Amino acid sequence: MTYGAFLGLYLLPPIVTLLAAVFRWRPAPPLRELAAGIGVLAVIAVVYTTPWDNYLVASGTWTYPEERTWGIRLGWVPLEEYTFFVLQTVMTGLWVGLLLRTREANASAANGRAVRTAGAIALLGGAAAGAAMLAGPESLRYLGLILAWALPPLALQAGFGADILLRRWRTVLPGFAVPTAYLAAADTIAIGAGTWHITERTSTGVFLPGGCRSRSSCSSS
Repeated sequence: MTYGAFLGLYLLPPIVTLLAAVFRWRPAPPLRELAAGIGVLAVIAVVYTTPWDNYLVASGTWTYPEERTWGIRLGWVPLEEYTFFVLQTVMTGLWVGLLLRTREANASAANGRAVRTAGAIALLGGAAAGAAMLAGPESLRYLGLILAWALPPLALQAGFGADILLRRWRTVLPGFAVPTAYLAAADTIAIGAGTWHITERTSTGVFLPGGCRSRSSCSSS
């Protein structure tokens, strides 16, 4: 499966479905605000993720077979990967936008400052642990890079509103869990099909069912 086919099969259909749901909603949702919010998040996703993703490919942690891409690279990363940054953000943004319209907002919790501080410290501690892993065994490199990259922005968000997120957990939980589960399943299929590959020596060796355990099993797909 090519990377372009992956985008067409697993990202575009849910986006079209969610867009249809948004436009059928009555009363009409604030489309300008929704589009602006998703647009800002897409820009942040591309800007923040690009250096990290390029390092993963440059260091051999991830690889993309040339025959599975369009052959256009920006830095070390194929163009499809940047497209994925945007489409993933659009899909998740539309999903959360629909959830926000169906669930009542709640006020912030009591002791909000303590909750925000504790959340930020815990997440920054996780990011620091990830950075420390980079000096350890090579098998922890990918995990360490994920923690060091993903947790600082979450810590920033927690520092400004962890209490509010906790009070709105009925929206936050499905807003996070559903796209994560869906994209994890799609990612597993793509790895199994040889669309991209995570180098064994830089990963923990723990795989989801159907995941690729060796380059040979990927390349044969």
